[in-house]
Amino acid sequence: MAIEPPSPCETDNVIGDPFWDSPLGLDVVSLERSLMAPLIRRFHGDAVLWIGDHDESADTLQRCMVRNCVYLQQDQAGPHGEIPALAGTLEDLPFRSKSFDGVVLHHALERVADPRVALREVSRVLAPGGRVLICGFNPLSMMGARRLYGRWFSDCLSTQRLVNPLRLFDWLPLLGLELQGRPLYSGYGLPLAGFLRRGSLEHMRVQPGMLPFGALLLVDVVKQASTMKPQRRLSKQKRHLAPVAYPRVASWQRSKL
Repeated sequence: MAIEPPSPCETDNVIGDPFWDSPLGLDVVSLERSLMAPLIRRFHGDAVLWIGDHDESADTLQRCMVRNCVYLQQDQAGPHGEIPALAGTLEDLPFRSKSFDGVVLHHALERVADPRVALREVSRVLAPGGRVLICGFNPLSMMGARRLYGRWFSDCLSTQRLVNPLRLFDWLPLLGLELQGRPLYSGYGLPLAGFLRRGSLEHMRVQPGMLPFGALLLVDVVKQASTMKPQRRLSKQKRHLAPVAYPRVASWQRSKL
């Protein structure tokens, strides 16, 4: 059976992101839900923040043990089911420092001009011990090859800015974010419509020794608590003259000039 080449999305005139409305985007969402569900169950605390451009994927937060869930809309604020939505940008989050116990970045880094600034903001609003789940496309995959195709031709991935995972793994330790286990890769089929149904490799997760060339990349990190302790300033003490050694005088006569 001949495989058709990548073609522009059939839903370019649909309101919203053309990728998520395309058949390929629907297959990606279906795979991501199964991969993110066990990772989201690890979230716990008082508040978790979801940042992404696909509204329906945020419903997976209902599976975590968190009291309050907040959805950040980077274009305009509005209701999102049972999850309250706020307007803001990832580069300048409208929250106080250490406000959340968890943050989910669902293809959010692919929408910003500088991912380093976005990660620094995420680290700022995250409390020590909080988790961050990063879900995005892997540029070192067939999906990344389609992204290169979208630079010259109209495609549903033309607006994506894929983040190199090698750079991402270098930025995380600088912000005090430590990896929890191996990164998860999945989706080894061709990035076409119905790529989940073209074989069994698409459902495989990377095992030790396998090449990390899956279309999807999931990273689970935890913010480490600061180990720096302020040193108490010693109180001022009176200065005393230090003892000085001198030659012992054997007799009074020897001390005369």
